[in-house]
Amino acid sequence: MKILSLICLIIMVGCNHPTTKNDNTFIVPNDSAYFYKHAGEVPPPPPPPPKEYYFPSNFIIDTGGHIYYYQQRMKLVWNCIPSEVDLPPLFIDLQPKDIIEVPTQNVKEFIKLNIQYLDNSDRQFAIALVADTITSNGLTKIFLIFKDKTNDISWIFRRTTQEENIVLNFKKSKEMYYRADEFKWDSTKTLFLPKIINPPQFVY
Repeated sequence: MKILSLICLIIMVGCNHPTTKNDNTFIVPNDSAYFYKHAGEVPPPPPPPPKEYYFPSNFIIDTGGHIYYYQQRMKLVWNCIPSEVDLPPLFIDLQPKDIIEVPTQNVKEFIKLNIQYLDNSDRQFAIALVADTITSNGLTKIFLIFKDKTNDISWIFRRTTQEENIVLNFKKSKEMYYRADEFKWDSTKTLFLPKIINPPQFVY
């Protein structure tokens, strides 16, 4: 399973490098569809794992170039199960309090402090833009750190998910009350796992 996860990460990193217009403007690349061939192969190879969206550490860059950060609280083990179709991002119950804003001038120190105690396998980041093209001096600083091989960081570059957009907009509005079940979710953009009505009981 760890090997499959690593392959998934390598594919995503390889297909999601940013395109730049100038020093501080970045363009999210088009997603590369996973595919494999059946013909001539007996038995056919297993399908690749579904696309990864969330990682232990996640940055969001808004249209103003501001940097936001949150850590993934859920362990998405199921997301590395092979699938022939790309699944939408799993609902992760992200909360406005989970997201913090990182001042541009402090982003280098922020990353350094947050990775120095991590194992290499946990130095995984997702960078999400709320638009296809964004200008951000802070994002330039992030990529300089990520591309420094001495930091041993793995990362993907993508658009924000529906859940990230909703929660970030709520946080910016500074409203105090957030309930995910009060929003109308697009099931093609966010995947909700079925709820267990009667969970199993364990006797010790």
